[in-house]
Amino acid sequence: MKGILGSGTNDFLAVRISSLILLSYFLYLTFFVISNAPINFDLWNGLFENVAMKIFTTLFLLSFGIHTWIGTWAIGSDYLTLARLDRMGLNINKFYRIVCALIISCVTVWSLLIIW
Repeated sequence: MKGILGSGTNDFLAVRISSLILLSYFLYLTFFVISNAPINFDLWNGLFENVAMKIFTTLFLLSFGIHTWIGTWAIGSDYLTLARLDRMGLNINKFYRIVCALIISCVTVWSLLIIW
């Protein structure tokens, strides 16, 4: 079966690489919060004013978008098919993908605008 990025292998690699970026971001923030407790506004604001953190957050957001898109695409292609939902399946699948794409795009762009 053709994947969303051209092949199942590309999809697999994109999900795994994006999940490693998501994990590293989570671990970094967890370490930061634990090592700097209690957190105040100035400390938190200073963290996100740092250009390196903005770049890391941008990588996180792009990875989040890729990971989420491939995941929702897999769900749609598995469960919202013509075989499962009769004739309306393809229309529901298209609607589902459009809604998912809009939500993922809005969250990613909005978050990038906030960070930068």
